[in-house]
Amino acid sequence: MILKKTLQALKKRLDEKGNMEIVAEQGEIHTVHCSFNPPIASKELKDFQDEKGWILPEDVQQFLSKHNGAKMYEMLLGSINIGGGLQIYSLEEIKKTHDALKSLSDYIPIGYVFENNLLISRTALERDDPDYLYISGTLLKPEPLHSNLELFFDRFVVSQGSNFWEWPNYTAKNYYKQSGGIET
Repeated sequence: MILKKTLQALKKRLDEKGNMEIVAEQGEIHTVHCSFNPPIASKELKDFQDEKGWILPEDVQQFLSKHNGAKMYEMLLGSINIGGGLQIYSLEEIKKTHDALKSLSDYIPIGYVFENNLLISRTALERDDPDYLYISGTLLKPEPLHSNLELFFDRFVVSQGSNFWEWPNYTAKNYYKQSGGIET
């Protein structure tokens, strides 16, 4: 339910080209772009799960049945898309990426965010753990996000496409040190 409401709210903010302005960190204003693939047929989703021997979490199935992949909060420089943001994979992209990530065979890749893979832990699914979502760079050990797709997506939209999962790592001291000090 949250996923559907968040998707609807996000789409209301987009102009006819799929763009919107956001307030980013340190008072910057950026234009971002969102695009959504058409839905996947329920038979195709079932066939995919049967073929792979996976049962995708309900929120992932819900997203794919609404949009078989999407790209959200991609940065624009003028009218040129320079990347970034969040990509939720289509079924075909899930297959292709899973085959390419041999070292992460215990995970199902479902997206890409800020040069990191978004992964479903198959172990978490077997344990019926609702916090199944992990993040990993190509060569890094996956780290838990303590979330599922629905919660992650909601927080990503509320934070206007920011890497909110890293925020606890920023204290006032190291934030200002990293950004060059307090502006007056």
